[in-house]
Amino acid sequence: MCDVKRDEFLRLLPDIKQKIQDCDFVAIDTEFTGLCLSEACQPSLFDTPQERYRKLRQTVGSFIICQVGVSVFKKDMKYNRFDVWSYNFHLFPQSFATLDVRFGCQASSLEFLCHHNFDFNKFVYEGVPYLDQDQEKQLRKHLEQTCWPSAGGSQQDQLQLCCSMVSQWLSNGGGTELNIPAPKGPLMFLIHRALRTSFPEIWTYDAANSQIAVRKVSQEKRKEEEEKDDLADRALASLLGFTHVFRALTQTGKPVVGHNMLMDLMLLYSKMHKPLPEKYSHFKRDIHQLFPCIYDTKHIAAELKKPLAEFAVLQSSILQELFDALNSHKGRFMVLHSPAIVAAAECDRYTNESHPHEAGYDSYMAGYVFIRMSHLLTMQGISKQQPVPPRFRRYLEVLKGFQDRVNVIRASVDHICLSGEDPASRRPQWLYITLAQSKAARTINSAQIAERFSAYGSVDIRPLDGSHFLVAAHSFYCAKDILRAYRSHKLIHVTYYNMWKHSSTVQVLLWTCIGVSVLGIAWTFLSKSS
Repeated sequence: MCDVKRDEFLRLLPDIKQKIQDCDFVAIDTEFTGLCLSEACQPSLFDTPQERYRKLRQTVGSFIICQVGVSVFKKDMKYNRFDVWSYNFHLFPQSFATLDVRFGCQASSLEFLCHHNFDFNKFVYEGVPYLDQDQEKQLRKHLEQTCWPSAGGSQQDQLQLCCSMVSQWLSNGGGTELNIPAPKGPLMFLIHRALRTSFPEIWTYDAANSQIAVRKVSQEKRKEEEEKDDLADRALASLLGFTHVFRALTQTGKPVVGHNMLMDLMLLYSKMHKPLPEKYSHFKRDIHQLFPCIYDTKHIAAELKKPLAEFAVLQSSILQELFDALNSHKGRFMVLHSPAIVAAAECDRYTNESHPHEAGYDSYMAGYVFIRMSHLLTMQGISKQQPVPPRFRRYLEVLKGFQDRVNVIRASVDHICLSGEDPASRRPQWLYITLAQSKAARTINSAQIAERFSAYGSVDIRPLDGSHFLVAAHSFYCAKDILRAYRSHKLIHVTYYNMWKHSSTVQVLLWTCIGVSVLGIAWTFLSKSS
């Protein structure tokens, strides 16, 4: 199946929903029009989970999803295999009535998509629409009205042109039927409603080749057609589009798998559900209610690198590299009862061709590596006398400790927990930099410090003032190497950060407390003396 286009979406939807209902788990992936709203939203090793959420919330509000991949996996115990159905949805918000979404694009993100052969024509011309809850309520309100408002501009021009064609046809006596070319998408519903409202002696029908058939009808026939009219329901179903799939995923409660999926989850929540809450804790509560069982393969791969070191297939947590290693002969057959992973006949493009950063393909890879890692961990140390392959639920039991743990890149923590308390930071203690009081040292800025220290590993710099800086290092090795290298440096003094010693705010509060205490003691002493 792979690509799902707007024109065929509603026809395929029942089968897609049934596949989700019957599956063992679903893997997802998204592509989007931008990755970072501004420099202030860039990820930093200083970021707490709350700070990272705040940054991503700003970014998500400005960009949209342009592609969603959904891969559905079902275990066939008889043949010890997983059958896979992969769907690649291009998404594009449709204007209708007063709904007219505005969104931003980031040049680097579009260049990245271009580099990976993203089809922008499909995105715009064939993208499936979607709505969040507020947009759906707004649309329902419009559909209850007799006359549906258009979004103006070209829509209004098209409506007037169609009305003029019908008016001229009627003034010429009106033949048996008039066929009007109609654009695909929501505008077709607006044309139907505008013609029916403007001309009480006609009724409109869908015709072949994207046309609207106009027929003169009696009052009795029109009343009969009005009673069974489902135009509003059809318009709503069409405009909800991918939201139907999103709701199917949330209603079934099936395990959802992704790779480095925090941004994916926030985008889906924002575009298909409702605006992201201000509080990070509220987002965690809500997303856990929507998706009660989540697995992030990037986090799992990073955590299993040492426990599964004997297999030497988890050297990288990059999705494509992880997939290549686990899809190799060694990756597939190093333990007993390794299951086959077989794409359905209509979805086999991803087994024969590589399409990195196509959302459908990435969702397929995420689900694939999830199965392979689950099986390796489940069968590690199992005797060759094990009689039967493990069931899928056994995988979930073995991976229970990874459930709802979502990877976070370049932050104070390496993952967050959606169903409980976030983990403590495993990053090294911050470093504290003091520049020497010399003319040469005064020319050193945070960018130069970052450039110097990057030779030892990944770091982020936070200036405190002209001569003091904080350094967050990615690893303990990096922090120790920096301390060792700058132990006797003439211009840059580096030590571990101590809040009580180095924080000006804490020092002010401390001295204020001391001052208050001294004044209190003095007042007590003077009161007793008098």
